[in-house]
Amino acid sequence: MQSSIQRIGAVSRLTIKAAFRFKLIPWLLLTMGLTITTIPYLIRHNGTAEMFAQVQLSYSLMTSGILLAASTLWLSCGILGQDLEKHHITLLASKPIARWEIWIGRWLGICSLNTFLMIMVGLSIYALLLFHARDLSQDEQSQLKKVVLISRASASEKAPDEEREINALFEKRKDQLHGIKIDTAAVRERLAEEVRWMNQLVKPLHRRLWSIHIGNQVRQMEDETLQLRVKFYASPGAETTSFPMTWIVGDPSLPTRWERELDLAPMTTHEWSVPANLIDPDGNLRVECRNYTDMSLVFRVEDGLIILFPDGGFGLNYIKGLVVLLCWLSLLTAVGLWAATFASLPVATFLIMTLLLVAGSENLFKSIAIDGTISTLNEETGKGHWHYLDWLLVPLFTFLYKAVETIRSIAPIESLVTGRSIPTYNWLLHLSLVIGLMIAPIGAWGMFLLTQKELDQS
Repeated sequence: MQSSIQRIGAVSRLTIKAAFRFKLIPWLLLTMGLTITTIPYLIRHNGTAEMFAQVQLSYSLMTSGILLAASTLWLSCGILGQDLEKHHITLLASKPIARWEIWIGRWLGICSLNTFLMIMVGLSIYALLLFHARDLSQDEQSQLKKVVLISRASASEKAPDEEREINALFEKRKDQLHGIKIDTAAVRERLAEEVRWMNQLVKPLHRRLWSIHIGNQVRQMEDETLQLRVKFYASPGAETTSFPMTWIVGDPSLPTRWERELDLAPMTTHEWSVPANLIDPDGNLRVECRNYTDMSLVFRVEDGLIILFPDGGFGLNYIKGLVVLLCWLSLLTAVGLWAATFASLPVATFLIMTLLLVAGSENLFKSIAIDGTISTLNEETGKGHWHYLDWLLVPLFTFLYKAVETIRSIAPIESLVTGRSIPTYNWLLHLSLVIGLMIAPIGAWGMFLLTQKELDQS
């Protein structure tokens, strides 16, 4: 008697053979090869390292990912659907093999093909990246190694304790309005908005200070640089497209400080390098911005100023990104096999495409999950009108919102293009959540449906 592993392995090999028999793999490799090699010639870059990386990495990985997702969807729905429609599964089920073993074997076979294809794609894109990098200038090649082909961690300011500031302001206002009946919830809501703006606003001829903890490890590296990533907002009606401001990095009383006057555009991400030796002995980097315009500027806490510093090489980060993409393809495989257990190839494909479109409605999920209702909110009370479907749809949309947020918690292509590191802990947590909370339940559901399905013996 064969063990379950041997039986599952046999089904996996049959799945791989079926993919080659359909001539899917050769054509897919040819299509992806032509796409990857022609993208650098079809999409021109401006000669900078950042734009070069965007063309080489972003477009190549996105195009390859779309092709792999389409082939995964077609293969997962098609193979199991064909097994059921042409009664191939009846022949398999007549042998000493459980139906759940057939399901897992199909899933492992498609995942093995995707792993092979992802390795080929990853190696090809990286090789072409190094090959075309020779056309860049020496300065841009150096910038490519320092900013893109690297793994950079990020540090930003800690979110302020807004609740403490709100409480302090509320006590002041309460003393001023002594004896007057007030709506406590409405007042605190207005104060929260006021505190939020106070922490983000830089008025004309004022300055803002940041003290961001980085650590001494980078400071002790010789010839190492940091990158400051800045983004701010101005009034939509501003006539000017750039705003002059002075940036001072490091202790302003020391001659080693970095100081520049820059004209920066709003709602645009700006990035420049500063020496790592500007970090103080406590591991903090002091950054000061002086607003010399006649308009107020807004630096949001979450993305107003981010410090990027090296924490590893590009190779490991690249592998992490590819593994995340492979994990998403494995999830799509499980969804495709699940749909194929009860629907034909066209219906299963349409169902999955609909699910993907619904999953893209992140704002809808978020609003329903936060508001706790599918109905509109009352503008006076801020509460929603109860709807008889809330008991069913609110938990469903909350689950979908959390699932989409889990998948989007790591953006592998964006991280690779911008040279941002994928932290190992976040990476492992992301893989565990996708596998444990999505692939495993969908797989169990699909195996249950296949086990309960009546097979036509004719």
